[in-house]
Amino acid sequence: MTRLLLLLGLALATWYYFPETRAMLLDVAEPVIVPVIRLGTEEEMGQVGRHVMDHERLTGQLPAASGWLAWLDYRYPSATLKEDPWGSIYQLEVFKDSIAVVSFGPDRTRGTDDDFWVVTSRE
Repeated sequence: MTRLLLLLGLALATWYYFPETRAMLLDVAEPVIVPVIRLGTEEEMGQVGRHVMDHERLTGQLPAASGWLAWLDYRYPSATLKEDPWGSIYQLEVFKDSIAVVSFGPDRTRGTDDDFWVVTSRE
């Protein structure tokens, strides 16, 4: 445990004193950091999905595709729950029996391997 803390301290010192090494350190840490960030993001996306379903129960409608951003702005005045950690706005996909809140992942590009979806059933 002491060695791990020492390595972490060394990495932070390198990050601070040698800015040119930041990209290299991020590349090395990415396999550990992204899954941790993704876990928290999936919980957040599940919360957004539950709020969409609450909206449907109360109004009888889902936020329309053209009204999705307006609904997000109304429901979440700050950016914390309408954007993923990489700065992309969550997207909504509607299916007959469910909805999915979609994140484009770290690369911010739709349709790539790092995209992920959190599906919520429609009652």
